[in-house]
Amino acid sequence: MESLDKDKTIKKIDEIIKTLSKSKAPLAILTDDEVKSIQNVDREDQTKLADRLEDLVVLLRDDPDNKKKIREVRQTAFDEFGHVSPVWDVLKSVESLF
Repeated sequence: MESLDKDKTIKKIDEIIKTLSKSKAPLAILTDDEVKSIQNVDREDQTKLADRLEDLVVLLRDDPDNKKKIREVRQTAFDEFGHVSPVWDVLKSVESLF
């Protein structure tokens, strides 16, 4: 796993959210295998995962000093979706950055 800086971590989270929401926006960071892993999340769980990641990305952008809340949201997402490889990667990156 490559180490991601803050901006690249946020961009990768954005791309995961776009993939979950079936956006047709071009992806620059996610690999085809990562996209497949994300698309293999149960359909009913995809919305939940997107919501968790949106909460996290809002905190990272708008309130980066709120490390306690970032850790809480990251941990919840990790507990529920840490088994999905690209999600695990970005959540580990968030953990190392915050």
